[in-house]
Amino acid sequence: MRVSFFGAAREVTGSNILVEVAGRRILFDCGIFQGVNLAEERNFAPFAYDVKSIDFIVVGHAHLDHVGRLPKIFRDGFRGRIFATAPTCELARLVLDDNQKLMSEEARREERPLLCQERDVDGVMGQFEAIPYGKTLEVFPGVKLTLKNAGHILGSALTILEGEDKKLVYTSDLGNSPCELLEPPDTIESADFVICESTYGGRVHEDISIRGETLNKIINSTISQNGVLMIPTFAIERTQELLHDIEHFCQVGKCEVPRFYLDSPLAEKVTKVFGRYPEFLNGKVKNEFKDGAIFALDHVQITSTVEESKSINNAPVPKIIIAGAGMMNGGRILFHLQKYIEDSKNSILIVGYQAVGTLGRRLVDGEHEIKIFGKKYDVGAQVHKIGSYSAHADQPQLVSWLSKIAGVKKVFLVHGESEESLALSLVIGDKMGVESIIPQQGEEYEL
Repeated sequence: MRVSFFGAAREVTGSNILVEVAGRRILFDCGIFQGVNLAEERNFAPFAYDVKSIDFIVVGHAHLDHVGRLPKIFRDGFRGRIFATAPTCELARLVLDDNQKLMSEEARREERPLLCQERDVDGVMGQFEAIPYGKTLEVFPGVKLTLKNAGHILGSALTILEGEDKKLVYTSDLGNSPCELLEPPDTIESADFVICESTYGGRVHEDISIRGETLNKIINSTISQNGVLMIPTFAIERTQELLHDIEHFCQVGKCEVPRFYLDSPLAEKVTKVFGRYPEFLNGKVKNEFKDGAIFALDHVQITSTVEESKSINNAPVPKIIIAGAGMMNGGRILFHLQKYIEDSKNSILIVGYQAVGTLGRRLVDGEHEIKIFGKKYDVGAQVHKIGSYSAHADQPQLVSWLSKIAGVKKVFLVHGESEESLALSLVIGDKMGVESIIPQQGEEYEL
C-alpha cells in the first residue's frame, strides 16, 4: 500500500490523496485550493498523476475544498465511480453548481479562462454512487471500502480502506462534538494507519454551552445600537446551526426586531436537503423535526434573487444578514460589507474557519483597511468570533478520537497549517506514543 499527498499538505484546502493498493489507484477527495498565494494557478495546474488510471474516488463530504476539482478531473479524463453518502451526493451537486456559477461570473468580469464547464459538472455527477454508513463493499477483489459518520457536516464520512492485509482510515474532516445537529463521530475500533485532519490541531474550542448566550448578546447589542450584524457563513451546516440557534432566540422574544435575512440561495437549497435526511441528524433534532420547524424559517426572510438581495439595503435597521461566502472570498456578503463595514454601529460575526489569504482571515487578524472588488474600505465595524460554531474537532477531541483506535502504527496529519499540525503531532507523540508525520505536497509513503 502506498499513499501520496497532492493537496491539504501543510495547508487546509485542496484535499487530494492518492492510495495505491492491490493494483488499484484510489483518490480520497478532489478539492479546490482556496485563499493561499497561487491558489488559482494550482487549481488550473495538471494533476500530478494520470487521471485515467484512477479506479475510483471516495468523497468524504461536500465542502468545496474536498469536491471543487471533481469537474476538472472529469474534464481531464477520469471515468471511474465516485463513492459518497446520499446527502453528500446531493450537496456536492449544489456546491459544484453554485461554484460553477461564481467562477463563470468571475471569468467574465476578469476576462480569464474557466476551470471547467457546466457539462463537466453534469458529467462528474453522473459518476456518483451513494453508499450508507457501516456497509462494507468489496469494490474490487482484495479492496474493501467502508464509510462511517465523521460528524462534520450532513453526510460527512470517515473512510476505511482495506487491502494487502492493511487497514487505512482517513478522517476527511472530523466533527466538533457535541454538535447541535449531528451525532458525534463514530469510533474506529482498529487501524494500521490513519490520515487525520489537523485544522485546529493546536487549539481548544470555547465551551459550546455558552454559544447561545454569546450570540444573544451580539444580537441584542445590534438592536441597542440600531445597527447591522453581518454573518458570513458557509451554506452547509454553519447556516443551519445558526438558524437553529436563531429559532431558540426567537422563542424567547417575539422577534419583531431585528429583521433576519438569509441571503444565500445555496444555503436555502441546502436547508431543504437537511429536511430530506432526518436519519442523518441526532436524536434531539429528529424529535424537534417532528414537532415543527427547527430552522427559524418563520422568522427569517429568504432573499433568493439578486433584486431581493439588493432590497435588504432599503430595509430599516436593526437587521441581521446571513450571507455567503463563509470566508468572504466571494458571494453576496461582499456587497453587504461594502455598504456597512465602515460604520462602527455595525458588526461582523465570524463563525467558521478562515483560511490564510482570505478576506475573513484578514479581518480576524485585525486589519483596519481591506479591499473589496479593488476598492479600499476602512474597517469601522466590530469583528466578533464564536469559535464553537466550528465544524472541526479541536486538539483534545482529535487526540481522544485517535486514542480509541487500537493498533495504530503511524498517523499522517493533513488539512492544517504547519503550526497546527506540529502542535497536534507533539501531543500525539506524548500521549499516544505513536509516530506522526506531517507530509509535504507531493510526498509519498510506503505503508
